[in-house]
Amino acid sequence: MHHAAVLPLVAMLALSSTAAVAGPDMSRQVSAGVQRGAARFDAIYKEGGIAAASDAVRACYKSLKRSAAGRLAECAALDIVSASVDQQAVHSLGVPPYAFFSGTGPEGRITAAIRKAGVEKTAFDQAFVPALNAVLADYMGD
Repeated sequence: MHHAAVLPLVAMLALSSTAAVAGPDMSRQVSAGVQRGAARFDAIYKEGGIAAASDAVRACYKSLKRSAAGRLAECAALDIVSASVDQQAVHSLGVPPYAFFSGTGPEGRITAAIRKAGVEKTAFDQAFVPALNAVLADYMGD
């Protein structure tokens, strides 16, 4: 599936301050988490569609623990990939957007999850954005 639009959240994250640098451990954890989130989306979406994806996103964030950068990345990637696929369906099929993935929903959930996990936002963003961009490019065929 091709995705022409870039999710505003990805752009916002990319503009984050560069004061902190993600270490190699965080980068590895985040990259693996992003891969897991995208893979989970595939399985969930095939079984239950976008509604099942929204349930999985809620459950993922609910299960988040402190200092869990990999799990945070998994939840955030699941959220963004789901929102991206929903946005693609809106644009290509003309279906109404799924409310859970509309507007600033993903951005607000990710921001709250970063606080819940107690992960340093700038360092997380610096590891998350390139990993997510790579997954979206592969996943969406861009």
